[in-house]
Amino acid sequence: MKRIKLLPDNLINQIAAGEVIERPASVVKEFLENSIDAGSNRIEIEIGNECRNIRVADNGHGIHKDDVVLAFSRHATSKLLKERDLWSISTLGFRGEALASIISVAKVSCLTRTEESSVGVKVECRNSEVKVSEAGCAIGTIMEVEDLFYNVPARMKFLRKTQTELASIIEVVQSIAISYPEVSVHLIHKGHTSLKSTGSGDLATVVSEIYSKELINELAEINMEDNEFALKAKGYASNPDFTRSNKKAVYLFVNGRTVKCHIISKAIDNAYKDLIPSGRYPFVVLDLNLPSSAVDVNVHPAKKEIRYINTNQVFNFVYTSIRSALEAGLFNKKEFAAEENTAHFAYNNQFKGEYSAPSGSYTPAFTVPAKVDFVNFKEKSEKSMDFYSSQEKLDLSTEENEIFVKKPKIIGQYLNTYILIETPEGLQVIDQHIAHERTIYEKLKESKVIASQLLLISGIIELEPSQTALFEENAEILSKYGYEFERSENKGIVLKQVPQMLLNSSHEKIVNEILEALESSLENIENKLLITTSCHAAVKAGEKLSVWQMEDLILEWQKSKNNLTCPHGRKICHILSSKEIASFFGRVDKN
Repeated sequence: MKRIKLLPDNLINQIAAGEVIERPASVVKEFLENSIDAGSNRIEIEIGNECRNIRVADNGHGIHKDDVVLAFSRHATSKLLKERDLWSISTLGFRGEALASIISVAKVSCLTRTEESSVGVKVECRNSEVKVSEAGCAIGTIMEVEDLFYNVPARMKFLRKTQTELASIIEVVQSIAISYPEVSVHLIHKGHTSLKSTGSGDLATVVSEIYSKELINELAEINMEDNEFALKAKGYASNPDFTRSNKKAVYLFVNGRTVKCHIISKAIDNAYKDLIPSGRYPFVVLDLNLPSSAVDVNVHPAKKEIRYINTNQVFNFVYTSIRSALEAGLFNKKEFAAEENTAHFAYNNQFKGEYSAPSGSYTPAFTVPAKVDFVNFKEKSEKSMDFYSSQEKLDLSTEENEIFVKKPKIIGQYLNTYILIETPEGLQVIDQHIAHERTIYEKLKESKVIASQLLLISGIIELEPSQTALFEENAEILSKYGYEFERSENKGIVLKQVPQMLLNSSHEKIVNEILEALESSLENIENKLLITTSCHAAVKAGEKLSVWQMEDLILEWQKSKNNLTCPHGRKICHILSSKEIASFFGRVDKN
């Protein structure tokens, strides 16, 4: 048997580098975090040699000449002094592993100078050996990496194409620029600027500089505080009609640190789940601040994974912050501006004081207002579409709930499916089914009291034994939403009671959609049942409506909280602008 012995320092560093330095972007991340911790407000990054040469220059405090050798040693840091400091970390770096790991897999040079020193220090590192000499330089630090992984051929084989590695670096730099808008960041590749922020200190400006000026118009501002628990959420969330095909535009920061947090991600997903289509993702920039003692960032050497003392509290606070921003943002959309023939809204901050740390399930509780009875839309008279007959009247005397409504200028109905409205902005086209579906969904979601109706006649709906068992397991929750059934002597079930608004709907279709809801994750069952009920109760495409019905449908829809998309995430309306129509016919605006 071979004897046990200590590994050489360089080999130890290379093993550690396997966790910390995965690719060129990892080097950039570590250098940038050090620059931020050093108080820099201007950072320049240059990339070359297929992303294996990296230069990061900052104007921070620099490294003291007596500490510069120690800085490249393992577990050497200025950011932790005592053991208890590990539980209240306020800096991006703290482990003291990054520089030692980098010099074990690359040729590294460092030029640094502090304000107190009249001369700078140059450090050259090869194979974990450090050489120091004096040199003239400005205050700050310049870190240069050459031939990354030159002595680790196996690691070099796993590097992707230059554009892929550069894209990963850009993601890292974008995250730093967004989380620290007061820092000017300039990324250069082969002499060309790939990204640049001015360090204005304004997050909206930074987002505009990185993406486009038009993007900011699609975003709702996140701004929520909980003084009792010292929680604060700031950032932006895209409106439901602005989505992307992947999650790359979801930037999450905890106390300024870029993180991958499934708790926050899940809270965001839940906030959008009834607003955007499946397979689409929002643009979100969220910076969550909480006491450093309430979060553990010392989970993994890469420092992207974190844990919280109160996970449910974080989830619920983030969920509430996003929903509050979206609710407020919808009222500021251009199509609902305070002009003639449009509805005017005063935002009622329903989330104020509502937040609390939940116990048990992550699914946030819905608010429960006064009891509401529902009737089928089709049974209403042509002169009115008051969908909810016993709903309490809104108290217009209170300023917080004040709503001024003017009748929409209805042009007509196209294909008995789309309602056409004249607005100051142009021709508004509204899908009557999904607009009504959104209205019913919001009412059901708020009240959770659904009038149900016994069925005098109902046929047997054949199901597999496992599907019948699924119905029986969830009988209680189904009853809560107006659905009752009994097992048939033959294979399947018989519906005995359904929500009153679904009396004329196909029982077989209802059962199939309920099955789909029951087969989803536990936390989505209630929401999917609400969507199923709303979809079947809504007026159908191809159904002719009177002008009175169209007016009432539109007014009720406009008062809905999240009225840009249906609960499935489909867009409800589209505006053909006056300029677009005029341009098509060759009309030129003389103004």
